[in-house]
Amino acid sequence: MAGVTFLLEQHLKRPSFSRAFLRESVEAFEAVGPWLLTLLCLGIIGFTVKIMTGEMPVQFYLMVSYASALSLVTIAPIHTMMTRFMSDEIFRVNYQGIVECLITATICAVGVSFAVAGPIVFMFSGIELNQRLGFIGLTVLLSLFWCISAGLSALRKERLFLLLFSIGVFLLLIVFHAARPRQIITLLLLFSGCIAVPVSGGYAYIIKLYAQEPIRLNWGFLKRKQSLRNGFSVLFFYLGFWIDKLVFWYSDRSGVCFDRLFRYCPDYDFPFFAAATLMMFGSVLIHRGMKRKVGVAYRSFSFKLENNFSFREIALEKYRLVDGIGQVSMSVFLFYGGIAFFVLLLITLNIIALPWQNPFVFHYLLIGTVFYSLFCFYFLLLQYLDECRILFRVNLSFLLLNAAISWLSVQVGYQFYGIGFLAASAICAAVSFTIVNAKVGGLEYMIFMKAVKQSPGA
Repeated sequence: MAGVTFLLEQHLKRPSFSRAFLRESVEAFEAVGPWLLTLLCLGIIGFTVKIMTGEMPVQFYLMVSYASALSLVTIAPIHTMMTRFMSDEIFRVNYQGIVECLITATICAVGVSFAVAGPIVFMFSGIELNQRLGFIGLTVLLSLFWCISAGLSALRKERLFLLLFSIGVFLLLIVFHAARPRQIITLLLLFSGCIAVPVSGGYAYIIKLYAQEPIRLNWGFLKRKQSLRNGFSVLFFYLGFWIDKLVFWYSDRSGVCFDRLFRYCPDYDFPFFAAATLMMFGSVLIHRGMKRKVGVAYRSFSFKLENNFSFREIALEKYRLVDGIGQVSMSVFLFYGGIAFFVLLLITLNIIALPWQNPFVFHYLLIGTVFYSLFCFYFLLLQYLDECRILFRVNLSFLLLNAAISWLSVQVGYQFYGIGFLAASAICAAVSFTIVNAKVGGLEYMIFMKAVKQSPGA
């Protein structure tokens, strides 16, 4: 039966070219749409301010970057634990629990953001008071942005979130074009207003649709088994992504001091920004593969194994799962890796001229994004398999490797800038690949033991 279903899906239900192209475009925009819109928004603001004043708004970019990094790293444990708890509540069709969990996580996120951003900006920064308050407000809004993004993603409402964010960017560009502001605090308020649109719209949607009775605080997402370990694992993952930037920013040899708190490294930040933009190709492949090939095959395999289907159908579903993992890995490595090496070839032939002085850092960083994309894919797979302990160790290793090798590269010289991110991503991608293969090989036993532990008599 499974074989007949597979053939029907592959051959008889194949969509037309125009419909398939539209579907692929929408799914690709779901994966990288917010990043593209943010690039568009910040780029228009920067070039317009440069035309009016003759200078790029470096302080504005620094404050947005610092607020994004600070909110993402500090709120990562909260929204990760919230998402896992919400997934269980959705499975139990307890939609009231979803709203209560989201509101509780929101209170935690606001408290943590104020507790972290406030002391940091008041103790270590010498900017004006209104800019400090604007920075704290933007950090809090971005924390809520990550929370509502995770909540809508758990409810499979990614397109709604993308629509709300697009409306926010559109309104920001209209107001910016009409007012043409130049002051940093005004730019911060405009960008905060852009973030407030998807935040307010997302919360209104969830509360209006799923709140069935008065809302009470539900702290259950903090009490789940291994929730703290999984939260800190994701904290190490995001901090590992940012730690090399921190090393370069606060090093006397490489960093440029705009303020005691706000520092940057032009020889590293601009190449990394360009490499991260090209990494959108890898993000699209990962999003598409997890949604179509891995997620569907894993749910079907788990269902048939738990309901005692025949060994032939179970084996077919496991083959589809393993084949899907292999296809996504190869597509990221070959397709996105091919794009990266083609760009490097154009740079080597002087067809593309680099706008920064260091000729080595972009090569290391762009190749590093290929391995980092693979590492992200295996990270999502291990999260799917609920391997919290292994993820904790791998992500901590990624953090320490990236920090240590990046510090060494700063001490050695500018020709080794970026090798820390490359080495840490390559090592952790190889280790994660080995672990995923081992865990998928024993998937039947793992699902069986999980079902035994969740049985009423256990």
